[in-house]
Amino acid sequence: MMMRGALILSGVVAGLAACAPVSDRAPQTPAPSGAFGVAYQGITYQAMVGPGAPGRMFTRSGAQPVAGQVVSVGPFGMAEGKRAKDVAALACTQANGRFQPQAVGRFARGAWIFEGGCA
Repeated sequence: MMMRGALILSGVVAGLAACAPVSDRAPQTPAPSGAFGVAYQGITYQAMVGPGAPGRMFTRSGAQPVAGQVVSVGPFGMAEGKRAKDVAALACTQANGRFQPQAVGRFARGAWIFEGGCA
């Protein structure tokens, strides 16, 4: 009886670990550079993860640098920053990286760019 309870408990723990959000898991390797498609809510966006300048995050003491790779996603309009950030997070996760939501995005030529957004 005790052995059966232990097996059930270990199965529950393993199942819960598998349900953890992907962004909460530690990346296995640094995010590789490259361009690829990202499907989000039935639409495929173009994403690119690659090296670039450090980004910025806002803190109470002012803007601070945030290190990581650049994530660029599009096409988007300027008013679609929240959706773009969601797609950028998914793109970083698909590239085996960890998205840094504190990285401030900027809009340029139909794309949202998150410098330092993917560690």
